[in-house]
Amino acid sequence: MLTFSNHNIDAPQAAEAVRALAHATIRFDHDDEPPGPDNSRPEHPKDTYWTLGNVLAIVRSLSQVIQQIDAAHTRNAGLARTDDGSAAEGREHVAAVHQAALDAQLALERVHSSLDDAMSHSARIAWHPPESLAFTAETATIAAEPGATAAEVRDMATDLSDHGTLARRSAQGPGL
Repeated sequence: MLTFSNHNIDAPQAAEAVRALAHATIRFDHDDEPPGPDNSRPEHPKDTYWTLGNVLAIVRSLSQVIQQIDAAHTRNAGLARTDDGSAAEGREHVAAVHQAALDAQLALERVHSSLDDAMSHSARIAWHPPESLAFTAETATIAAEPGATAAEVRDMATDLSDHGTLARRSAQGPGL
């Protein structure tokens, strides 16, 4: 259980949660749906939008964690020593941590900006279940015979209501 006050407990739990998310996003299916004939569950790409939003929150929080780790190093620079007791080298390492943390902050700002852009585009996608997709004149052109008129292609698009019909017509050859 998260403590919100003990970094020694919360950090490994956060790492494990992100690791679990990495596994859970291999496919965007739902565990509560029964598998189909091919023993797989249908995917729900609409879930990617919400997952992106949560990843954005992770990046924002990670940025804050890095700032706070850097601040702890800076506040306690006077206590820093190397294993052999060198205070000067200890402070050099604190300065190196500070610079690396700043670099990480800049990188996370770029990550955040890119994810925000991805989320903006994802928000504009209307995902339809595969069985609801109707074929347009553009997709029917694939199955139409060479030289078909626009009206013939439109008629074919109207006639084709599912992938199976398109596959059967394509297998039979053009114009059949």
